[in-house]
Amino acid sequence: MGCCSFAKLKSSLCLLNIVYMLIALILIAVPAFVYSMNYFTSYSMIGSLIGTGVFLFLFSFLGLCGALHHHQVMLFFYMVVLGLLCIVQFAFSITLVAINEEQKEDIMNRSWVASNNVSRMEVQTALDCCGFDQNVTDSLIPPQNCSQLECCKDLYMTDETQCYLNETSANTTTGCMSCMEKVEDQVSYGLK
Repeated sequence: MGCCSFAKLKSSLCLLNIVYMLIALILIAVPAFVYSMNYFTSYSMIGSLIGTGVFLFLFSFLGLCGALHHHQVMLFFYMVVLGLLCIVQFAFSITLVAINEEQKEDIMNRSWVASNNVSRMEVQTALDCCGFDQNVTDSLIPPQNCSQLECCKDLYMTDETQCYLNETSANTTTGCMSCMEKVEDQVSYGLK
């Protein structure tokens, strides 16, 4: 018959959709577990991951049913949605490549300003940093609870801004780094 008979194509499409279903179940289960254990409290992030998992599960179920039942309409819609997802991914990857350093800092700054105090404190605690940039943004939104951070425990403070990084001598620094400095490398790696 040939190297790619219909049975082989059907089996490979079914296998691919089963793998998609397993990935979807992981995308649903892991954020739900993280939420239940109170590791991370960003409801929008957890909700978007669970929503993505549900969409992927339904999408792969559509492809699996279409392949098993030889249903041309299901397979047509499956291929249309798959094609649209490829176009969106391509456009998104081009956008990420086009972001320069100034735009990256602007995105991080806007995210910091838009986040609530609980999220900011979680970031400061997780990264052991105080404030966003220890400059303009922190004058608009002063840092909170920096005195409880590991990098600021030994400092005598009357103000949270005294936790900022200070060079006391050529080799010695006291205080906490800004969160922008701590996150910058990770964001650059994630956008590449």
